[in-house]
Amino acid sequence: MTTSDQSHQPAHLVDDVEVVKDLEQRGFHGLDSLSLEELELLAERKRKQLHLEATEKKAHLESEITRIGQQIQELQARKVTLETQLRAIAKSLGHASSGGERTARRTPRKPSKPTETQLPSTPEA
Repeated sequence: MTTSDQSHQPAHLVDDVEVVKDLEQRGFHGLDSLSLEELELLAERKRKQLHLEATEKKAHLESEITRIGQQIQELQARKVTLETQLRAIAKSLGHASSGGERTARRTPRKPSKPTETQLPSTPEA
């Protein structure tokens, strides 16, 4: 781009704005009377607008995906914590039930034969 092109560029932007304002005033039915330059300006402006909207939409979607990914990681960590707590509670319940609630699984002792030493001594009167 030469310096003469650069100096012409701001004036060209003013022309774009004027063309767009003129197009807005004409409405849809005025499109058939547009010059090739006006149509090109309109098409370029529309292309830039669509590109900007697509770029914004892309950034929004990427941001949302990142946020959801973070939420998934947080939920997975919470799940691990809850599963650990659940295992601890289940283990403590398992120990309590084997100690106090259930009957002993060992074989019962054989009754011992009473001997004189084991019998309580009763005073004879």
